[in-house]
Amino acid sequence: MKIAIFTNINSPATDFYRTVGCYAYMGHDIRYLAIESAKWFDLMDVDVVVAKSPNGMAYFEMLRECKRMGKKIIIDHDDNLHETTRTNPAHVGLSHEAMRKTVEDCFGFADHIIYSTDALQKYYMPYHEGIASTVINNGWNPIIQPFMPVPKIEDKIRFIWRGSMHHLDDIGSIASYINELAEDESCDVAMLGIQDFIMAHLFPKVKTKEWNSSLFGYFETLNNSQCHYGLFPLLKNDFNFAKSNIFAIEMLVAGGVTIAPKGIPEYNIPGVIKYDNFGDVMEAVKNKDFDREAIIKEGREYLNDELRVDKQNKKRELILNNLN
Repeated sequence: MKIAIFTNINSPATDFYRTVGCYAYMGHDIRYLAIESAKWFDLMDVDVVVAKSPNGMAYFEMLRECKRMGKKIIIDHDDNLHETTRTNPAHVGLSHEAMRKTVEDCFGFADHIIYSTDALQKYYMPYHEGIASTVINNGWNPIIQPFMPVPKIEDKIRFIWRGSMHHLDDIGSIASYINELAEDESCDVAMLGIQDFIMAHLFPKVKTKEWNSSLFGYFETLNNSQCHYGLFPLLKNDFNFAKSNIFAIEMLVAGGVTIAPKGIPEYNIPGVIKYDNFGDVMEAVKNKDFDREAIIKEGREYLNDELRVDKQNKKRELILNNLN
């Protein structure tokens, strides 16, 4: 089967987890096309088109042309584009009714829709009645992401947070704790993803590193961080309730334990410490109350049993085989 996958140069990680890093291992003839430059003649000989979270008129027009050409279309949706908050830089564009309509209208071109979480499927199903959908969580690829040795706590407890400006309000919810950790000589805190001049205002004592433009450079940074704990605070809103499990996977690969709030469905999994009160968890962490190695062992067993990408791809193969 010949499959065309639309890619987004600005979101390599989600391309990896949702499309490119999945279909590449399924044995099909794959063509990767940047949505910004794809032309109709690039798609003449393909059977199926895979589009990740399509939005905007350019994407809409391309999918409409694919439909006119008789191509089967799979949409893979991994974010709640209707529920961004004002603190999210993407909100200005996505809050316009015309932009939201393109998201909704793109659903109408799909032969099947894949969601990264149950919450996303539940939210968007009313927009595509009559079109089948399946939830396929992000998977772990043992070939690309082999498990790193679990670092021991010998001197300082190392914490890491990674994210973009889209999550500045989330990290702001525990800012006072982060700054306290940065002042604590028994702790080391690093943050990856937000521009240094912004971090200098909010977290002046925290080590910072901007995004690595290389996806595998990013993986390398996390794996070499020797982090003990990964911080993943999320405010409880519809955008975050639909967030996927990527950070939990990456921390388990790197040998770290994710700390996330209770109530976020995709983080209610083995390998994650869930909290009601962040301060209480930090106290327990500094007292070394958690058996990190046991938590990581349980989490890695869960990845192997439930989230291996080859197991997840069986669901994708079934979808492909059932396209009419």
